[in-house]
Amino acid sequence: MITGSDRCGGKMTDPFLDSLATALAGQLATALGTAGKQAVSKVRELVRRRSQRDPETVAALEAAEQPSAGPEQVTALAERLDRACAEDPEFAEQLRAEGASVHRMISASGNAVVNENHGNVDKLIQAREIHGGITFN
Repeated sequence: MITGSDRCGGKMTDPFLDSLATALAGQLATALGTAGKQAVSKVRELVRRRSQRDPETVAALEAAEQPSAGPEQVTALAERLDRACAEDPEFAEQLRAEGASVHRMISASGNAVVNENHGNVDKLIQAREIHGGITFN
């Protein structure tokens, strides 16, 4: 796992924080059940409480929560969470404790498919199982 002190020039974020940022942005709402949504709500409340003294993090959270948010906003939120964790070890500990179930649901769930695409794509399919063929025309 990559932590704040392991980062190469600040360009990579911790996969744990990436998954939390994606969930906070609402991009996994259909993949998370009721328990997952409740867990995300607890994480969101924790981030909002901490953000009362951190306007950059609250701005990143609000931008990621917008319906038009894309990968850039989610990445910006993950980076802000990473910085907040590096600055505040107590917050980092709380975030990891509260977010552990969300991260597990996202990364280990046999029911969720998380697909991330960056760049221009002509045709893209996301599927759990395909029986038969796929034809692109």
